Amino acid sequence: MKKLHLGSMRSTISSALSFAITLGMVVNTPIYAQTLTSQSTPLDHLKAAPRPVFKKGNTLLPLGQAHCGLSKETYIELANYWGYGLPIQNADLAKVAQANPGRYHLVAGVGEVYRFYDNYDGRYPELPKLPPNTWLRDTNGKIILSGGRPIVSPAAPNEAFQIIGDHYGKSIRQLEITAGQAIKLIQNQGESGLWVVLENDPAQLYGQDPQVKADFNNSGLNDWFAYISRNKARQEGALKQKLFSNLQGNPTYSWYQEQYGTERGRWAGWPWYIFKYEQFIDSFGKTIVSDYTAPEMYYSFHNSGWTGIDYNSAVAWDALTQALNNISGAISLKQKFTYPWVSMGWEGYTGQPISSPDTFMGMMKAYYTAGAIGSVGGYFVCGGPLWEALNYNKPIGATTPTLIKQLTIQGHAHALFSHLEEYLRKGDLLPGPNLHPYQSSTKVLPAMEFPAEGQTQQVQSRWGLVTIPTARVLARKISGQDRWLVTAWANVGSDRDIKVKIDNKLGTLTLRARKAGSVYVVKLVNGLVQQTLIDSNAMNPTKFLSP
Repeated sequence: MKKLHLGSMRSTISSALSFAITLGMVVNTPIYAQTLTSQSTPLDHLKAAPRPVFKKGNTLLPLGQAHCGLSKETYIELANYWGYGLPIQNADLAKVAQANPGRYHLVAGVGEVYRFYDNYDGRYPELPKLPPNTWLRDTNGKIILSGGRPIVSPAAPNEAFQIIGDHYGKSIRQLEITAGQAIKLIQNQGESGLWVVLENDPAQLYGQDPQVKADFNNSGLNDWFAYISRNKARQEGALKQKLFSNLQGNPTYSWYQEQYGTERGRWAGWPWYIFKYEQFIDSFGKTIVSDYTAPEMYYSFHNSGWTGIDYNSAVAWDALTQALNNISGAISLKQKFTYPWVSMGWEGYTGQPISSPDTFMGMMKAYYTAGAIGSVGGYFVCGGPLWEALNYNKPIGATTPTLIKQLTIQGHAHALFSHLEEYLRKGDLLPGPNLHPYQSSTKVLPAMEFPAEGQTQQVQSRWGLVTIPTARVLARKISGQDRWLVTAWANVGSDRDIKVKIDNKLGTLTLRARKAGSVYVVKLVNGLVQQTLIDSNAMNPTKFLSP
Protein backbone atom coordinates (compact mmCIF):
# COMPACT_ATOMS: atom_id res chain seq x y z
CA MET A 1 0.00 0.00 0.00
CA LYS A 2 1.39 3.37 -0.99
CA LYS A 3 1.46 5.95 1.80
CA LEU A 4 1.52 9.73 1.51
CA HIS A 5 3.49 11.48 4.27
CA LEU A 6 3.86 15.22 4.68
CA GLY A 7 7.51 15.68 5.54
CA SER A 8 7.65 19.32 6.55
CA MET A 9 5.57 22.15 7.98
CA ARG A 10 5.63 23.87 4.58
CA SER A 11 4.14 20.90 2.75
CA THR A 12 1.65 20.36 5.59
CA ILE A 13 0.40 23.95 5.44
CA SER A 14 0.21 23.75 1.66
CA SER A 15 -1.86 20.60 1.95
CA ALA A 16 -4.12 22.25 4.52
CA LEU A 17 -4.83 25.16 2.20
CA SER A 18 -5.52 22.84 -0.73
CA PHE A 19 -8.03 21.08 1.52
CA ALA A 20 -10.05 24.31 1.71
CA ILE A 21 -13.01 23.08 -0.30
CA THR A 22 -13.64 20.24 2.15
CA LEU A 23 -13.55 22.28 5.35
CA GLY A 24 -14.55 25.66 3.95
CA MET A 25 -11.27 27.36 4.82
CA VAL A 26 -10.43 30.97 4.17
CA VAL A 27 -7.27 32.92 4.79
CA ASN A 28 -6.66 36.38 6.20
CA THR A 29 -8.97 36.06 9.19
CA PRO A 30 -9.02 39.59 10.67
CA ILE A 31 -6.79 40.19 13.68
CA TYR A 32 -8.35 42.62 16.14
CA ALA A 33 -5.02 44.01 17.28
CA GLN A 34 -4.48 47.20 19.22
CA THR A 35 -1.59 48.73 21.11
CA LEU A 36 -1.40 47.64 24.73
CA THR A 37 0.01 50.07 27.28
CA SER A 38 0.38 50.49 31.02
CA GLN A 39 -3.22 51.77 31.04
CA SER A 40 -4.70 48.79 29.21
CA THR A 41 -7.55 46.98 30.94
CA PRO A 42 -8.44 43.26 30.91
CA LEU A 43 -11.08 44.03 28.28
CA ASP A 44 -8.47 45.80 26.14
CA HIS A 45 -6.35 42.65 26.26
CA LEU A 46 -9.30 40.48 25.30
CA LYS A 47 -10.18 42.72 22.37
CA ALA A 48 -6.54 42.74 21.23
CA ALA A 49 -6.50 38.95 20.88
CA PRO A 50 -7.33 37.37 17.49
CA ARG A 51 -10.89 36.13 17.63
CA PRO A 52 -11.66 32.49 16.84
CA VAL A 53 -13.91 31.41 13.97
CA PHE A 54 -16.73 29.09 14.99
CA LYS A 55 -18.55 26.68 12.73
CA LYS A 56 -22.12 27.85 12.34
CA GLY A 57 -24.71 25.46 13.70
CA ASN A 58 -22.31 23.51 15.91
CA THR A 59 -23.84 21.77 18.93
CA LEU A 60 -20.93 21.92 21.36
CA LEU A 61 -21.83 23.15 24.83
CA PRO A 62 -21.20 26.79 25.70
CA LEU A 63 -18.01 27.38 27.63
CA GLY A 64 -18.42 28.13 31.32
CA GLN A 65 -16.52 30.17 33.89
CA ALA A 66 -15.58 29.52 37.52
CA HIS A 67 -13.64 32.46 38.89
CA CYS A 68 -14.17 35.47 41.12
CA GLY A 69 -15.53 37.89 38.59
CA LEU A 70 -15.01 39.97 35.46
CA SER A 71 -16.61 43.20 34.33
CA LYS A 72 -20.00 43.18 32.61
CA GLU A 73 -18.42 44.27 29.33
CA THR A 74 -15.84 41.47 29.49
CA TYR A 75 -18.54 38.84 30.04
CA ILE A 76 -20.40 40.19 27.01
CA GLU A 77 -17.28 40.17 24.83
CA LEU A 78 -16.60 36.54 25.79
CA ALA A 79 -20.19 35.57 24.99
CA ASN A 80 -20.19 37.48 21.70
CA TYR A 81 -16.97 36.17 20.20
CA TRP A 82 -15.34 33.42 22.27
CA GLY A 83 -17.93 30.66 22.68
CA TYR A 84 -18.85 31.39 26.30
CA GLY A 85 -22.30 31.25 27.74
CA LEU A 86 -23.68 34.43 29.29
CA PRO A 87 -23.59 34.04 33.11
CA ILE A 88 -26.88 35.79 33.80
CA GLN A 89 -26.53 35.87 37.59
CA ASN A 90 -23.78 38.48 37.18
CA ALA A 91 -23.98 42.22 36.47
CA ASP A 92 -27.60 42.36 35.29
CA LEU A 93 -26.68 40.17 32.33
CA ALA A 94 -30.20 38.73 32.22
CA LYS A 95 -31.28 42.14 30.93
CA VAL A 96 -28.58 41.98 28.26
CA ALA A 97 -30.04 38.66 27.13
CA GLN A 98 -33.53 40.18 27.15
CA ALA A 99 -32.36 42.99 24.86
CA ASN A 100 -30.80 40.48 22.44
CA PRO A 101 -33.34 37.64 22.04
CA GLY A 102 -31.80 34.33 21.07
CA ARG A 103 -28.27 35.67 20.75
CA TYR A 104 -26.75 34.06 23.83
CA HIS A 105 -26.56 30.68 25.51
CA LEU A 106 -27.53 31.39 29.12
CA VAL A 107 -25.55 29.90 31.99
CA ALA A 108 -26.56 29.87 35.65
CA GLY A 109 -24.69 28.66 38.71
CA VAL A 110 -25.53 26.79 41.89
CA GLY A 111 -23.06 27.80 44.57
CA GLU A 112 -22.59 27.99 48.33
CA VAL A 113 -24.90 25.02 48.88
CA TYR A 114 -22.86 24.28 52.02
CA ARG A 115 -24.72 27.13 53.75
CA PHE A 116 -27.89 25.02 53.81
CA TYR A 117 -26.07 22.20 55.57
CA ASP A 118 -24.26 24.53 57.98
CA ASN A 119 -27.65 26.01 58.88
CA TYR A 120 -28.49 23.19 61.30
CA ASP A 121 -28.40 25.77 64.10
CA GLY A 122 -30.32 28.50 62.25
CA ARG A 123 -27.30 30.72 61.59
CA TYR A 124 -28.72 31.67 58.19
CA PRO A 125 -32.31 32.65 58.98
CA GLU A 126 -32.98 33.69 55.37
CA LEU A 127 -32.60 30.07 54.22
CA PRO A 128 -35.35 27.43 54.45
CA LYS A 129 -34.85 24.81 57.15
CA LEU A 130 -33.97 21.23 56.30
CA PRO A 131 -35.48 18.15 58.02
CA PRO A 132 -33.84 17.06 61.31
CA ASN A 133 -32.64 13.76 59.81
CA THR A 134 -30.54 15.60 57.20
CA TRP A 135 -27.52 15.31 59.50
CA LEU A 136 -25.57 12.44 61.02
CA ARG A 137 -26.52 11.86 64.67
CA ASP A 138 -25.16 9.75 67.49
CA THR A 139 -27.12 7.18 69.51
CA ASN A 140 -28.48 9.99 71.69
CA GLY A 141 -29.81 11.88 68.68
CA LYS A 142 -27.19 14.64 68.90
CA ILE A 143 -25.82 16.05 65.63
CA ILE A 144 -22.22 14.91 65.08
CA LEU A 145 -19.84 17.74 64.23
CA SER A 146 -16.50 17.54 62.46
CA GLY A 147 -14.35 20.64 62.74
CA GLY A 148 -17.39 22.50 64.04
CA ARG A 149 -19.53 21.60 61.02
CA PRO A 150 -22.30 19.01 60.75
CA ILE A 151 -21.99 15.90 58.58
CA VAL A 152 -24.72 15.21 56.04
CA SER A 153 -26.20 11.75 56.52
CA PRO A 154 -26.12 9.20 53.68
CA ALA A 155 -29.68 8.33 54.71
CA ALA A 156 -30.92 11.94 54.60
CA PRO A 157 -34.34 12.06 52.92
CA ASN A 158 -34.93 13.39 49.41
CA GLU A 159 -37.02 16.15 50.96
CA ALA A 160 -33.88 17.92 52.23
CA PHE A 161 -32.38 18.19 48.76
CA GLN A 162 -35.67 19.04 47.12
CA ILE A 163 -35.92 22.04 49.46
CA ILE A 164 -32.48 23.20 48.29
CA GLY A 165 -33.27 22.53 44.64
CA ASP A 166 -36.55 24.41 44.89
CA HIS A 167 -34.76 27.41 46.41
CA TYR A 168 -32.28 27.63 43.53
CA GLY A 169 -34.87 26.71 40.93
CA LYS A 170 -37.17 29.59 41.87
CA SER A 171 -34.26 32.04 41.76
CA ILE A 172 -33.02 30.84 38.38
CA ARG A 173 -36.57 30.80 37.00
CA GLN A 174 -36.84 34.52 37.73
CA LEU A 175 -33.69 35.05 35.67
CA GLU A 176 -35.24 33.06 32.82
CA ILE A 177 -38.31 35.29 32.96
CA THR A 178 -36.18 38.44 32.89
CA ALA A 179 -34.03 37.10 30.04
CA GLY A 180 -37.03 35.84 28.10
CA GLN A 181 -35.45 32.49 27.28
CA ALA A 182 -34.46 29.17 28.82
CA ILE A 183 -31.19 28.39 30.58
CA LYS A 184 -28.77 26.35 28.46
CA LEU A 185 -26.31 25.21 31.15
CA ILE A 186 -26.25 25.02 34.94
CA GLN A 187 -22.93 24.76 36.76
CA ASN A 188 -23.11 23.32 40.27
CA GLN A 189 -19.92 24.18 42.16
CA GLY A 190 -20.18 20.97 44.17
CA GLU A 191 -17.97 20.32 47.21
CA SER A 192 -20.88 20.30 49.65
CA GLY A 193 -23.26 17.89 51.33
CA LEU A 194 -22.46 14.21 51.75
CA TRP A 195 -18.78 13.85 50.99
CA VAL A 196 -16.00 11.33 50.53
CA VAL A 197 -14.68 9.91 53.80
CA LEU A 198 -11.03 11.01 53.40
CA GLU A 199 -8.99 9.56 56.28
CA ASN A 200 -11.99 8.10 58.11
CA ASP A 201 -13.20 4.53 58.38
CA PRO A 202 -16.64 4.79 56.71
CA ALA A 203 -18.18 2.03 58.82
CA GLN A 204 -16.98 3.71 61.99
CA LEU A 205 -17.89 7.25 60.89
CA TYR A 206 -21.37 6.60 59.54
CA GLY A 207 -22.09 3.61 61.75
CA GLN A 208 -22.35 6.02 64.70
CA ASP A 209 -25.85 6.88 63.48
CA PRO A 210 -28.31 4.01 64.13
CA GLN A 211 -30.54 5.13 61.25
CA VAL A 212 -27.63 5.07 58.80
CA LYS A 213 -26.40 1.71 60.04
CA ALA A 214 -29.87 0.22 59.59
CA ASP A 215 -30.18 1.79 56.13
CA PHE A 216 -26.82 0.33 55.09
CA ASN A 217 -27.80 -3.13 56.35
CA ASN A 218 -31.01 -2.94 54.30
CA SER A 219 -29.33 -1.55 51.17
CA GLY A 220 -28.24 -4.87 49.70
CA LEU A 221 -24.68 -3.54 49.52
CA ASN A 222 -21.70 -4.84 51.43
CA ASP A 223 -19.46 -1.93 50.42
CA TRP A 224 -19.66 1.32 52.39
CA PHE A 225 -18.04 3.24 49.53
CA ALA A 226 -20.70 2.07 47.08
CA TYR A 227 -23.39 2.88 49.65
CA ILE A 228 -22.11 6.42 50.16
CA SER A 229 -21.76 6.95 46.40
CA ARG A 230 -25.26 5.65 45.65
CA ASN A 231 -26.75 8.00 48.22
CA LYS A 232 -24.69 10.94 47.01
CA ALA A 233 -26.08 10.38 43.51
CA ARG A 234 -29.61 10.07 44.93
CA GLN A 235 -29.30 13.28 46.93
CA GLU A 236 -27.76 15.38 44.17
CA GLY A 237 -30.24 13.92 41.69
CA ALA A 238 -33.16 14.94 43.91
CA LEU A 239 -31.77 18.49 44.15
CA LYS A 240 -31.32 18.68 40.38
CA GLN A 241 -34.77 17.36 39.51
CA LYS A 242 -36.54 19.73 41.89
CA LEU A 243 -34.50 22.63 40.53
CA PHE A 244 -35.45 21.65 36.97
CA SER A 245 -39.14 21.45 37.88
CA ASN A 246 -39.11 25.25 38.22
CA LEU A 247 -37.46 25.92 34.86
CA GLN A 248 -38.64 26.41 31.31
CA GLY A 249 -36.66 23.42 30.04
CA ASN A 250 -34.03 20.85 30.96
CA PRO A 251 -30.60 22.48 30.68
CA THR A 252 -27.31 20.64 30.62
CA TYR A 253 -26.18 20.11 34.20
CA SER A 254 -22.55 20.01 35.33
CA TRP A 255 -21.80 19.11 38.94
CA TYR A 256 -18.14 19.85 39.65
CA GLN A 257 -15.99 16.78 40.33
CA GLU A 258 -18.47 14.16 39.18
CA GLN A 259 -16.21 11.70 37.41
CA TYR A 260 -15.16 8.11 36.94
CA GLY A 261 -11.93 9.26 38.54
CA THR A 262 -8.81 11.03 37.35
CA GLU A 263 -6.99 9.37 40.28
CA ARG A 264 -8.94 6.12 40.42
CA GLY A 265 -6.55 3.19 40.56
CA ARG A 266 -3.40 5.28 41.01
CA TRP A 267 -3.10 3.91 44.53
CA ALA A 268 -5.12 1.50 46.65
CA GLY A 269 -6.60 4.23 48.84
CA TRP A 270 -8.54 5.95 46.07
CA PRO A 271 -12.05 4.90 47.32
CA TRP A 272 -11.57 7.14 50.36
CA TYR A 273 -11.25 10.17 48.05
CA ILE A 274 -13.45 9.47 45.01
CA PHE A 275 -17.12 8.56 44.69
CA LYS A 276 -17.81 5.43 42.67
CA TYR A 277 -19.09 6.70 39.34
CA GLU A 278 -20.99 3.47 38.63
CA GLN A 279 -23.49 4.59 41.26
CA PHE A 280 -24.17 7.81 39.32
CA ILE A 281 -25.60 5.91 36.34
CA ASP A 282 -29.06 4.36 36.54
CA SER A 283 -30.15 0.91 35.40
CA PHE A 284 -30.96 2.30 31.94
CA GLY A 285 -27.44 3.67 31.48
CA LYS A 286 -28.54 7.28 32.03
CA THR A 287 -26.64 9.70 34.22
CA ILE A 288 -28.38 10.73 37.44
CA VAL A 289 -26.68 14.06 38.12
CA SER A 290 -24.22 15.53 35.59
CA ASP A 291 -24.92 14.94 31.93
CA TYR A 292 -21.18 14.47 31.40
CA THR A 293 -18.25 13.79 33.68
CA ALA A 294 -16.97 17.04 35.16
CA PRO A 295 -13.45 16.39 36.45
CA GLU A 296 -10.94 18.97 37.58
CA MET A 297 -7.86 19.65 35.43
CA TYR A 298 -5.88 22.45 37.04
CA TYR A 299 -2.25 22.77 35.98
CA SER A 300 0.15 21.37 38.62
CA PHE A 301 -2.68 21.18 41.16
CA HIS A 302 -3.36 17.60 42.25
CA ASN A 303 -1.15 16.57 39.31
CA SER A 304 2.45 17.01 38.15
CA GLY A 305 1.62 19.37 35.30
CA TRP A 306 2.11 18.24 31.72
CA THR A 307 4.72 15.60 32.63
CA GLY A 308 6.09 13.82 35.68
CA ILE A 309 5.20 11.08 38.14
CA ASP A 310 3.91 10.54 41.62
CA TYR A 311 7.10 9.60 43.44
CA ASN A 312 5.50 7.15 45.87
CA SER A 313 3.10 5.31 43.57
CA ALA A 314 5.68 5.25 40.74
CA VAL A 315 3.25 6.03 37.93
CA ALA A 316 2.70 8.98 35.61
CA TRP A 317 0.84 11.77 37.39
CA ASP A 318 0.50 14.33 34.63
CA ALA A 319 -2.81 15.97 33.78
CA LEU A 320 -3.40 14.13 30.49
CA THR A 321 -2.74 10.70 32.01
CA GLN A 322 -5.28 11.57 34.70
CA ALA A 323 -7.80 12.87 32.17
CA LEU A 324 -7.51 9.73 30.05
CA ASN A 325 -8.06 7.54 33.10
CA ASN A 326 -11.36 9.30 33.75
CA ILE A 327 -12.36 9.17 30.08
CA SER A 328 -11.40 5.51 29.64
CA GLY A 329 -13.43 4.53 32.69
CA ALA A 330 -16.42 6.60 31.61
CA ILE A 331 -16.30 5.09 28.11
CA SER A 332 -16.38 1.63 29.71
CA LEU A 333 -19.71 2.74 31.20
CA LYS A 334 -21.01 4.07 27.84
CA GLN A 335 -20.29 7.73 28.62
CA LYS A 336 -18.10 9.05 25.78
CA PHE A 337 -18.04 12.82 26.38
CA THR A 338 -16.70 15.02 29.14
CA TYR A 339 -17.06 18.65 30.25
CA PRO A 340 -13.99 19.33 32.42
CA TRP A 341 -13.27 22.24 34.74
CA VAL A 342 -9.81 23.49 33.73
CA SER A 343 -7.16 26.05 34.67
CA MET A 344 -3.70 26.96 33.40
CA GLY A 345 -2.84 28.17 36.90
CA TRP A 346 -3.30 31.27 39.03
CA GLU A 347 -1.23 33.76 40.96
CA GLY A 348 -0.95 34.24 44.69
CA TYR A 349 -0.22 30.75 46.00
CA THR A 350 3.30 29.71 46.93
CA GLY A 351 4.53 26.94 44.68
CA GLN A 352 1.55 27.12 42.30
CA PRO A 353 3.04 27.45 38.80
CA ILE A 354 1.30 28.78 35.72
CA SER A 355 1.42 26.92 32.43
CA SER A 356 2.91 28.43 29.32
CA PRO A 357 0.10 29.39 26.92
CA ASP A 358 1.26 27.05 24.15
CA THR A 359 1.38 23.89 26.27
CA PHE A 360 -2.02 24.71 27.79
CA MET A 361 -3.35 24.98 24.23
CA GLY A 362 -1.80 21.59 23.44
CA MET A 363 -3.46 20.02 26.46
CA MET A 364 -6.83 21.47 25.47
CA LYS A 365 -6.55 20.10 21.92
CA ALA A 366 -5.72 16.69 23.37
CA TYR A 367 -8.66 16.95 25.79
CA TYR A 368 -11.12 17.71 22.99
CA THR A 369 -9.75 14.86 20.92
CA ALA A 370 -10.38 12.64 23.93
CA GLY A 371 -14.03 13.69 24.08
CA ALA A 372 -14.42 17.13 25.65
CA ILE A 373 -17.39 19.05 24.25
CA GLY A 374 -16.67 22.21 26.20
CA SER A 375 -14.99 23.25 29.43
CA VAL A 376 -15.32 25.51 32.45
CA GLY A 377 -12.51 28.01 33.02
CA GLY A 378 -11.31 28.08 36.63
CA TYR A 379 -9.15 30.81 38.19
CA PHE A 380 -8.91 31.52 41.90
CA VAL A 381 -7.49 34.95 42.64
CA CYS A 382 -10.31 36.45 44.68
CA GLY A 383 -8.83 39.55 46.28
CA GLY A 384 -6.20 42.24 45.92
CA PRO A 385 -5.22 44.55 43.04
CA LEU A 386 -5.23 41.83 40.38
CA TRP A 387 -8.75 40.75 41.28
CA GLU A 388 -9.94 44.37 41.37
CA ALA A 389 -8.53 44.99 37.90
CA LEU A 390 -10.29 41.90 36.52
CA ASN A 391 -13.56 42.46 38.32
CA TYR A 392 -13.87 46.19 37.63
CA ASN A 393 -11.90 46.38 34.36
CA LYS A 394 -9.22 48.66 35.78
CA PRO A 395 -5.85 49.32 34.09
CA ILE A 396 -3.64 46.26 34.48
CA GLY A 397 -0.64 47.01 32.25
CA ALA A 398 0.71 45.76 28.94
CA THR A 399 1.08 42.12 30.04
CA THR A 400 -2.03 40.05 29.39
CA PRO A 401 -3.53 38.68 32.64
CA THR A 402 -3.38 34.92 33.11
CA LEU A 403 -7.17 34.61 33.24
CA ILE A 404 -7.62 36.42 29.93
CA LYS A 405 -4.92 34.26 28.31
CA GLN A 406 -6.63 31.14 29.57
CA LEU A 407 -10.13 32.11 28.50
CA THR A 408 -8.93 32.97 24.99
CA ILE A 409 -7.09 29.65 24.67
CA GLN A 410 -10.20 27.78 25.77
CA GLY A 411 -12.17 29.74 23.18
CA HIS A 412 -9.71 28.95 20.39
CA ALA A 413 -9.68 25.22 21.18
CA HIS A 414 -13.48 25.19 21.39
CA ALA A 415 -13.78 26.93 18.03
CA LEU A 416 -11.35 24.51 16.39
CA PHE A 417 -13.40 21.51 17.43
CA SER A 418 -16.63 23.18 16.36
CA HIS A 419 -15.28 22.52 12.84
CA LEU A 420 -14.37 18.95 13.77
CA GLU A 421 -17.51 18.06 15.71
CA GLU A 422 -18.34 15.21 13.36
CA TYR A 423 -15.29 13.37 14.68
CA LEU A 424 -16.59 13.81 18.22
CA ARG A 425 -20.22 12.91 17.59
CA LYS A 426 -19.75 10.16 14.99
CA GLY A 427 -16.29 9.00 16.01
CA ASP A 428 -14.83 7.05 18.90
CA LEU A 429 -11.64 7.58 20.84
CA LEU A 430 -9.32 4.70 19.98
CA PRO A 431 -7.96 2.70 22.92
CA GLY A 432 -4.35 2.40 21.77
CA PRO A 433 -2.17 -0.69 22.28
CA ASN A 434 -1.33 -0.21 25.97
CA LEU A 435 -3.13 -0.38 29.29
CA HIS A 436 -3.58 2.62 31.54
CA PRO A 437 -1.05 2.57 34.40
CA TYR A 438 -3.68 3.20 37.13
CA GLN A 439 -4.61 -0.37 38.04
CA SER A 440 -4.76 -0.55 41.83
CA SER A 441 -8.02 -1.92 43.29
CA THR A 442 -10.02 -1.19 40.14
CA LYS A 443 -10.64 -2.63 36.69
CA VAL A 444 -7.82 -2.38 34.17
CA LEU A 445 -8.53 0.06 31.34
CA PRO A 446 -7.02 0.92 27.95
CA ALA A 447 -4.64 3.89 27.95
CA MET A 448 -6.57 5.68 25.15
CA GLU A 449 -3.40 6.97 23.48
CA PHE A 450 -0.69 5.77 21.10
CA PRO A 451 3.02 5.67 21.95
CA ALA A 452 5.22 7.67 19.59
CA GLU A 453 8.43 5.95 18.59
CA GLY A 454 11.35 6.88 20.84
CA GLN A 455 9.44 9.65 22.63
CA THR A 456 10.00 8.72 26.28
CA GLN A 457 12.19 9.57 29.23
CA GLN A 458 12.94 7.86 32.52
CA VAL A 459 12.24 9.46 35.89
CA GLN A 460 13.34 8.24 39.31
CA SER A 461 10.59 7.10 41.68
CA ARG A 462 10.66 5.61 45.15
CA TRP A 463 10.64 2.14 43.59
CA GLY A 464 13.00 2.68 40.66
CA LEU A 465 12.96 4.26 37.22
CA VAL A 466 9.62 4.99 35.54
CA THR A 467 9.27 5.51 31.79
CA ILE A 468 6.94 8.34 30.78
CA PRO A 469 6.07 9.88 27.39
CA THR A 470 7.51 13.12 26.03
CA ALA A 471 5.02 13.31 23.15
CA ARG A 472 1.36 12.32 23.22
CA VAL A 473 -0.81 11.06 20.37
CA LEU A 474 -4.59 10.57 20.56
CA ALA A 475 -6.86 9.43 17.75
CA ARG A 476 -10.57 9.18 16.98
CA LYS A 477 -12.08 7.20 14.11
CA ILE A 478 -15.40 7.76 12.37
CA SER A 479 -17.43 4.59 12.81
CA GLY A 480 -17.46 2.46 9.67
CA GLN A 481 -15.24 4.83 7.69
CA ASP A 482 -11.53 5.20 7.01
CA ARG A 483 -11.34 8.67 8.54
CA TRP A 484 -9.38 9.58 11.65
CA LEU A 485 -8.80 12.66 13.76
CA VAL A 486 -5.28 12.58 15.20
CA THR A 487 -3.69 14.99 17.67
CA ALA A 488 0.03 15.10 18.40
CA TRP A 489 1.29 17.10 21.37
CA ALA A 490 4.87 17.79 22.47
CA ASN A 491 4.15 17.85 26.19
CA VAL A 492 7.92 17.89 26.79
CA GLY A 493 10.54 19.65 24.68
CA SER A 494 10.35 21.60 21.45
CA ASP A 495 8.25 21.14 18.32
CA ARG A 496 9.44 18.13 16.33
CA ASP A 497 8.46 15.38 13.90
CA ILE A 498 7.42 12.10 15.47
CA LYS A 499 6.43 8.69 14.13
CA VAL A 500 3.46 6.70 15.35
CA LYS A 501 1.37 3.67 14.36
CA ILE A 502 -2.39 4.08 14.83
CA ASP A 503 -3.91 1.59 12.40
CA ASN A 504 -2.33 -1.08 10.20
CA LYS A 505 -4.13 0.47 7.24
CA LEU A 506 -2.14 3.67 7.73
CA GLY A 507 1.30 2.25 8.36
CA THR A 508 3.63 4.60 10.24
CA LEU A 509 2.50 8.22 10.29
CA THR A 510 4.91 11.13 10.54
CA LEU A 511 3.33 13.97 12.51
CA ARG A 512 4.54 17.33 13.73
CA ALA A 513 4.16 17.28 17.51
CA ARG A 514 4.02 20.89 18.70
CA LYS A 515 3.94 22.34 22.18
CA ALA A 516 0.60 23.88 21.22
CA GLY A 517 -0.59 20.61 19.70
CA SER A 518 -1.24 19.62 16.09
CA VAL A 519 -4.62 18.33 14.92
CA TYR A 520 -4.75 16.26 11.74
CA VAL A 521 -7.49 14.77 9.63
CA VAL A 522 -6.23 11.48 8.20
CA LYS A 523 -8.04 9.63 5.42
CA LEU A 524 -7.49 6.52 3.36
CA VAL A 525 -8.47 7.32 -0.24
CA ASN A 526 -7.95 4.74 -3.00
CA GLY A 527 -5.31 3.03 -0.93
CA LEU A 528 -3.39 6.25 -0.27
CA VAL A 529 -2.99 7.91 3.11
CA GLN A 530 -3.92 11.59 3.13
CA GLN A 531 -3.14 13.60 6.23
CA THR A 532 -3.98 17.26 6.61
CA LEU A 533 -2.92 19.59 9.39
CA ILE A 534 -6.06 21.54 10.28
CA ASP A 535 -4.56 24.03 12.74
CA SER A 536 -1.61 25.33 10.73
CA ASN A 537 -1.45 28.33 13.08
CA ALA A 538 -1.03 26.52 16.38
CA MET A 539 -2.17 29.34 18.69
CA ASN A 540 -4.83 30.74 16.35
CA PRO A 541 -6.08 27.39 15.07
CA THR A 542 -9.16 28.61 13.19
CA LYS A 543 -7.32 31.41 11.39
CA PHE A 544 -7.77 29.69 8.02
CA LEU A 545 -11.27 28.30 8.66
CA SER A 546 -14.57 29.87 7.70
CA PRO A 547 -17.92 29.68 9.48
